[in-house]
Amino acid sequence: MADVAVALVHHPILNRSGGTGSTAITPIDVHDFARSCAFYGVGPVYIVHPAPGMHAMVHDMLDYYRSGAGGKRNPARSEVLSAVRMVKSLEEAQAEGDYRLWYTSAAPPGAACTEPSALPKMDGKHLIVFGTGWGLDAKNMPHANGWLSPIEGVGKVRHLSVRGALAIYLDRLQLKD
Repeated sequence: MADVAVALVHHPILNRSGGTGSTAITPIDVHDFARSCAFYGVGPVYIVHPAPGMHAMVHDMLDYYRSGAGGKRNPARSEVLSAVRMVKSLEEAQAEGDYRLWYTSAAPPGAACTEPSALPKMDGKHLIVFGTGWGLDAKNMPHANGWLSPIEGVGKVRHLSVRGALAIYLDRLQLKD
């Protein structure tokens, strides 16, 4: 069975005008990504941002739960957050695990898509990449192995929150024995 990890990219992402941009890291994304991945047995969880200030904020939060009062009060949270890795670029995450990259999007760019359930049947290590803002700026990112099939809804909203999308993709991996 393949190893699967996830990355949440905050740069480079698309801004509302279609240009390259960055978004701020939110503590709820860090907690929810770590928790969902722990639930499905997936990891590590890479948070991608080039700004030192964002790294400092996340490291302060992680230290509070890993070795501070938060970890003493809630050891389970400490364990879940131990899977989080801060990196400056997707290339750094890829080098750490020698991953095959799989991008996600509500509207993949005309490419053939792979069903998430196919990944566990493939050999190797896989990194499922999620974007913030208006989506991944794939032109300014490493070449991906492919795109995962989009989540298609029937309502009026075009896309889900990144945390909601993560949970659905992880469930579609069908990692149960």
